Amino acid sequence: MTSIPWRGFCLSLLAVLALAAPARAMELPARFTLFEGTQYPLEVYHLRGEEPGPTVMVQGGIQGDEVSGYLAAQILTRAKVRKGTLIVVPRANVPTVLAQKRQINVDLNRRFDQDYNDFFEDRLARAIRFLLRRSDAFIHLHEGSGFYHPTYVDGLRNPGRYGQSIIIDTPLYAGRINLAQVATSVLDQLNTSIVPAWQFRLFNTDTFSSRTAHPEQRKSLTYHALAQAGIPALAIEVSKNISQLGWKVRQHVRATCLTLAQYGVLVDEPDFSEGEVERAGALSVVVNGQPLAPGGETVLALGPGSRIEARAERGGQPCEAVPAVIAPDRPEQNLVGASRLALNPIPRLDVLADGRRVGSMRVDWRPEGAPRASGGVLFACWINGALRFVPEGGTLDALEGDQLLLDGVWGTQGPETEILNLKGYVSQPFGNDGQDAGQEIILDSGTFIGRYLEKAESGGVLCRVVRETPGVRRSEFALRVLPREVHALRLEGPAGEVVVPWLPGGRVTLPAGRYRLDDVWSNGPREKILATTTDNLAPWGCGFELHPGEGLPLTMRQATTFMPLGSMTLAAETL
Repeated sequence: MTSIPWRGFCLSLLAVLALAAPARAMELPARFTLFEGTQYPLEVYHLRGEEPGPTVMVQGGIQGDEVSGYLAAQILTRAKVRKGTLIVVPRANVPTVLAQKRQINVDLNRRFDQDYNDFFEDRLARAIRFLLRRSDAFIHLHEGSGFYHPTYVDGLRNPGRYGQSIIIDTPLYAGRINLAQVATSVLDQLNTSIVPAWQFRLFNTDTFSSRTAHPEQRKSLTYHALAQAGIPALAIEVSKNISQLGWKVRQHVRATCLTLAQYGVLVDEPDFSEGEVERAGALSVVVNGQPLAPGGETVLALGPGSRIEARAERGGQPCEAVPAVIAPDRPEQNLVGASRLALNPIPRLDVLADGRRVGSMRVDWRPEGAPRASGGVLFACWINGALRFVPEGGTLDALEGDQLLLDGVWGTQGPETEILNLKGYVSQPFGNDGQDAGQEIILDSGTFIGRYLEKAESGGVLCRVVRETPGVRRSEFALRVLPREVHALRLEGPAGEVVVPWLPGGRVTLPAGRYRLDDVWSNGPREKILATTTDNLAPWGCGFELHPGEGLPLTMRQATTFMPLGSMTLAAETL
């Protein structure tokens, strides 16, 4: 039996698929963001080539202390693609990038063995798995310690180190995906311009073997890509022990472009200098209309009850940074795009670029004229960025998938640190102290401890938010979480506007032709709902075509969790 090289097999398969289902393709924008408006946005770039070909996904930043990976991926978003399609996820885990550490709650690269639903990392994993389904190969960019060597040389060069390696889970998978051949070809080209001490090596973790020394890799994304998505996947690791960041990013980009070529995606390597990598991207940050003064001190006047709003623009550099404005009392909350109230003195606001402090604003605290609440305790909350005040004993209504932030207690003479506890929800899984104020809470009743939930008479569930601040009277309000409902879709079709009732599990027949997905009617805002097809995203405003006899399965999802709300099929009339 003649063996078929994977690359040829992949291209042949793609040609068949392209001929079989031309109407299924969605017109995706070159850049879009999943989980937009949350503290964990997933920015995705979709770069189409001049010629058709395979689709390969490249990802960096799954662990925020691996800087070279996310900078290299960001640079690759500027690549000119000549053949095929390139999907790039530069920073898969923004909270870890801003914290400059491997994980916040759990290691995202150990959440791919099943569909977990405990932390924000699990929502990211759910979306990343979906993106893999529309890819024909996957390249993961990492930065590991030391220098991998198959035998022990010293403390920095041994089998337990990961740096300067191309990592594969097995040499040959399913008799058709030859990872060792691809990696060896890339290494032969990559190492020609690298001094021997820093050359890359092939690292086979032998993950599928019962004798593997790396069983934890069975929870990783590359293993999932092979075992579940059935596509070739490998990781490219530079060394954390090489201090020249620009050089490491250069090698990451080179190695990725060489690997892309192995899978039939041809790109021109983006032009950049190593000096540009070493410098932080310029950020234009404005808080309450006051711009950050570069190299000088910016003073921001605030008083009790002041609303803090921050916005930032990226600098347009090859290594664009993720901006953040952080108050010292809430280091986990990025104020860019997420307002808060200044209910107690704040000494300063720090401005970060990819977690690096690039400036600060000194706060001039002006307590005079502090607002007072009349008639008892008044809780200040945010629902989807909108400020809400809830009286003691009152009820706040929200929907599944909404973003809740408990800001504090309005206009009282309480202590500087208020403890607000959303019963049944654990915002800090390690060292939980009951403090849920200042944390972004995505309302997903499936993540709550069941004994704290009550069935609401009007539907949905009830839970309690309790003020547990030491030294003050205990008080509370009710939070009622209702199901999110989809009622109808609005399409723009060949004959104009079409309203399609939402029929979960059903099928709606439409005239063949070209359509645009315009809007959704539901009991909540459109931006909290995301549409997908079987293997593609369907952003609002995207176009698609229905051919006679074909059907397009459409799924509505919670935009903040990527959880499905239901599916139906749009079918074209047969001739």
